Amino acid sequence: MQAARFGLWSLRPGARGWFFLVPLFGLITACGEPDTTGILLIGHGGLGPDAPHPMNSQEAFVGALEQGLDGVEIDVQLTKDSQLVAHHDHALSSNGCSGRIHDHTWKELQMCEQSEQAEGAFHGVQVPSLIEELQRRFPKAHYTLDVKLNSGADWWSYLHTTARAIARLHAQLGSKDNLTVECRTPDLLRAMAESAPGVPYHLITEDVSKDLSTAVALGCAGITVQADAVDADEAAAIHEAGLALTLYGVGSPWSLKRAIALKPEAIQVDL
Repeated sequence: MQAARFGLWSLRPGARGWFFLVPLFGLITACGEPDTTGILLIGHGGLGPDAPHPMNSQEAFVGALEQGLDGVEIDVQLTKDSQLVAHHDHALSSNGCSGRIHDHTWKELQMCEQSEQAEGAFHGVQVPSLIEELQRRFPKAHYTLDVKLNSGADWWSYLHTTARAIARLHAQLGSKDNLTVECRTPDLLRAMAESAPGVPYHLITEDVSKDLSTAVALGCAGITVQADAVDADEAAAIHEAGLALTLYGVGSPWSLKRAIALKPEAIQVDL
């Protein structure tokens, strides 16, 4: 197994610690490697935005798990024929294709696939097929689905169809504890509660003090927040409310150290 790259850090094969590669910053490593015991390390879009492979590509997801991470975060959208595919941007601009993901069937989207790391590029990943393949190689991997919403269809029908597609994917997994859904839109989480019971979901927020009560009322399993947007008191309040904490926006040794201090259950990292 090759060592994973995390900016200027590296994940040792078979280990759960990060160490700094550049001697100039030896003072940091002199204090010991950050202890990530009990924290899931999740690859943001696979390997993050600065990796050789584009985010939300199969190569990025496989690469993250090969390099020792506990799981991957996947941006998901629903196609016109109710398939879950990996895609981040609301606007599709890929190999001559345009419009919304939800305006195209999976068959149509297959003709849009491109390998370039470009804005709006679709990389040909159908999520259930991806996870089925990854499960065979990485049976303990965790999957975080960041649901992106954009449709001209009836809003609530669209949300419930999305939730039911996620419920089918959840049923496909052998372990029921290795899939989490996250979304910024409370309406989707309401649809999840009705159409995908038993699937844990997080509210994504930039303001914990404002949205913590909303997350509790929605029946969320946790909150996902940018690491720089939450402090120790807010992290403690999340845990006191019985919710899990996931942090994202961690792409340097300093942000990793600060994130660990907040005692999250998971950290989405950029390698």
